[in-house]
Amino acid sequence: MLTGVTSVVYTTHMERIDPSDLVDAAGVAEILGLANRTSISVYQRRYPDMPRPVVDLGPQRTKLWSKNAVESWAESADRRSPGAIMSSELADLVLQGNPLAQGIFRSTYSGYRQNALGGGKNSRQIGPSRRESYEPAFKQAEQVDPSFSVTMPDGWLDEA
Repeated sequence: MLTGVTSVVYTTHMERIDPSDLVDAAGVAEILGLANRTSISVYQRRYPDMPRPVVDLGPQRTKLWSKNAVESWAESADRRSPGAIMSSELADLVLQGNPLAQGIFRSTYSGYRQNALGGGKNSRQIGPSRRESYEPAFKQAEQVDPSFSVTMPDGWLDEA
């Protein structure tokens, strides 16, 4: 918690913020169990749903987050690495067809999905849903093997 903050802070939307709820980058890092505060920028790229600062005075200036929002997000967010998320998603699928087509599917899905999850060079240029990574991967595999197919659990494509 920050000490010495006594004034009421308002966002650009004029929402009232409780000063005792504000934490700086070091506080956010502590809540998330990160080794240092510089890791927060990596988290913000990797996790688009991570709370953003409620006070941002510009580059090279202090940013402040809502402690309650960060704690709530930390409890509910899937903070595995993009590679770990993608690997567990692929493990849910049964690929049928030419082994080359299966490899192309895995490789293409992995590339798209890791970028969508913020783990690649072109982070977030692809939508965050599984479907947006699955469809181009399937099309490429199908070009190699027109009988290529994927069996997946109900609702798998509709999850984020």
